[in-house]
Amino acid sequence: MNNVTEIVALFRQQAELEFRILAGRVDAVATEREWESTRRRLIVHPEALRAVLETAGALQRSPDAVPVRDVTAFGGSH
Repeated sequence: MNNVTEIVALFRQQAELEFRILAGRVDAVATEREWESTRRRLIVHPEALRAVLETAGALQRSPDAVPVRDVTAFGGSH
């Protein structure tokens, strides 16, 4: 479940960074670097990543809007 928790948190961070880049609220270069770092961290736990994405698809939500408890209830990675 720790990996799922981390993946959900990273998806939320990624969504926030994308919003900040698109809104022009911060230094885009620094934010884009942070976004790239977040993307690299997402692929470290492929099972948890897949579980979150599958749950998001089943619930018709974006991955950053899926609670950890829904991933684990759906049979996601631990």
